[in-house]
Amino acid sequence: ANLLHSLPVEHIRMVNLPRVAENFSHILRQSSDLRVEGRNLTQFRKNFYGKHESSTSAVYFPKPVDGWVEQNVLVEDLIQDAQPIADFLKDESEEGWAARKAIAGPLLRAFLKMVFIDNFVHGDLHPGNVLIVSTQQQKKSKTVKRTIAFLDAGIATSLSPSDQRNLIDLFRAVILDNGGNAGRLMVERAKYERCSQTEGCVEAFSRGVDDIVSEFHDRRKHGLTLGAVKIGSLLARVLDLCRLHGVEIDPSMASIVLCTLVLEGL
Repeated sequence: ANLLHSLPVEHIRMVNLPRVAENFSHILRQSSDLRVEGRNLTQFRKNFYGKHESSTSAVYFPKPVDGWVEQNVLVEDLIQDAQPIADFLKDESEEGWAARKAIAGPLLRAFLKMVFIDNFVHGDLHPGNVLIVSTQQQKKSKTVKRTIAFLDAGIATSLSPSDQRNLIDLFRAVILDNGGNAGRLMVERAKYERCSQTEGCVEAFSRGVDDIVSEFHDRRKHGLTLGAVKIGSLLARVLDLCRLHGVEIDPSMASIVLCTLVLEGL
C-alpha cells in the first residue's frame, strides 16, 4: 500500500491505500476482540441512558455482565421475546404499517443522536442487528410499546472534527438549500484534494453539490419535504462527486454514509 501510494499518480494517491489498509485492519482488530464490543456497549448505554437506565426508553443496548468480558468471551443480558425488524417490513397489513410507523420515529431519532450529538455511531446496522421487543402496556390494553434493541456493537464509528463539521454543514445545506457553500467548505477542509489545482474545478464541485441539494428541496412550498428526502442517497451522490473531482473523504465518513443507506432501506 505504501509503495503504490508513493507513485506520482494522482488517482492512486486519492485512494490513500495506506490509510484504507490501516482502517480495514483496525476494523478487523475491533471485530476480533470482544472487549471492544463490551466497551462500545457500555458507551452506547451511557450515551442513551446516562447514569440510570430508563424503563421508558425506546432504545435498548444489551448490558455486558461484569467479570465476563474478555478478548474471546462476552456475556451480556438476554433480550427476550424479540423479533427481527425484518419481520415488520414484510407485514403489509394495516397493523403492520402502523407498527412500522411507530418504529420509524425512535429508530431515526436514535441514529441522528448517534451521528450529531454523540459522534459515536453503530457501524453495523443491518436488519439482523436490530430487534424489536413488543410489550403490552396493561393486560387488557391494546396499546403496545415497541423497544428497539441494537445488537453486535463491535464496530463503532466516530468522525473527525472536520468531517463532522462537513456532515453538519451538508445537512444544514439541505435545510437551507445552500449546497454551493457546503461544497466549497468541503474542499477547503479536505485533508487531501486536487480540485483546487484545476481551474474551475472548485466551482464545478460546488455547483454539483448545490444541484444535488436542490433536487431534494421543495421550492414550490418554500420548505423541505422530509418524506421525499432519501438522505442516504444524497450523501452517496455527494461522495461520488468527491471521487470525480478529487476531494478526499475520510473512511469514517464513508462508513456513516453506508450506515445511513442501510438504515434508509429498513
